[in-house]
Amino acid sequence: MQIESKIPELDEVKEVREKILTEFDGLVFIEEGHKYFLNGQRLPSVSEVTHQFMPPFDEKEQAERYAAKHGETAQYWLDQWKWKSLKATTAGTLVHAYGESLGWLRNGHPELITPDNKCKYIKDKNWLIPTRPKEEAILKFYDEKHKDLHFVLAETKVYSNKSEVSTVNNPYCGTFDLTMWYDCKENPNKSGLIILDYKTNADLQNDFARSFGKMMLHPFESMYAEPLSTYTLQLSLYALCLRGIGIDVKGLRIIWLKDDGTYELIPLKDLSKEAWFKNVF
Repeated sequence: MQIESKIPELDEVKEVREKILTEFDGLVFIEEGHKYFLNGQRLPSVSEVTHQFMPPFDEKEQAERYAAKHGETAQYWLDQWKWKSLKATTAGTLVHAYGESLGWLRNGHPELITPDNKCKYIKDKNWLIPTRPKEEAILKFYDEKHKDLHFVLAETKVYSNKSEVSTVNNPYCGTFDLTMWYDCKENPNKSGLIILDYKTNADLQNDFARSFGKMMLHPFESMYAEPLSTYTLQLSLYALCLRGIGIDVKGLRIIWLKDDGTYELIPLKDLSKEAWFKNVF
């Protein structure tokens, strides 16, 4: 995939974009079933890989307990939880598509606006109209982002085992929402790639896990069993893939989108820098 920007760009931005697209060419994503294939072989996603470190959750057992306490049947609560989950997932997909489209539009590529967002595009104003509070939060992020952060790619696909740097026991792959280049003019050594991912959760922390000490499984037992921990693992695994092709990743960030149209930019610890990290997978 060749992408020629229609606006002036840093040479570093063009070079890193081309390197990522070239090195990870061939990874195919199938929407149905949410599956990835490389050279005909199915690879597990980063989400699948990190899920194994969450403590087991017996949904049926929990539903029975919930029904005994709150009334209705266990199946009633299972259906309620499924409805809520599907509603959140569907809304999240639409919000992510807006973020992808806005990133490309701000970089001079209205032709890459996703089909479901084309009706929001006002050509003569170069606007992409947000229709949900969390889309407004994405627009706010772009309007307020640091002047030295430069868009590289939306929906960046990567996979592991590109070199000895990133070799893991079981190859994996995945897609994260946004890649940006930080251009630090005061200290060029601080310049480099930033991995960002939109999150639409109601909460990133889990009060129950923090109150009762519910932790992730070995070797991450120092981390609470909550979304913030799984996202730390996910973005670190993405960073491992990029380091495998010689790209210096300077930071991992969550863009937490909220229902009131605001956002919070949250830095995460980059575990991929730890020597032991890749040996876990």
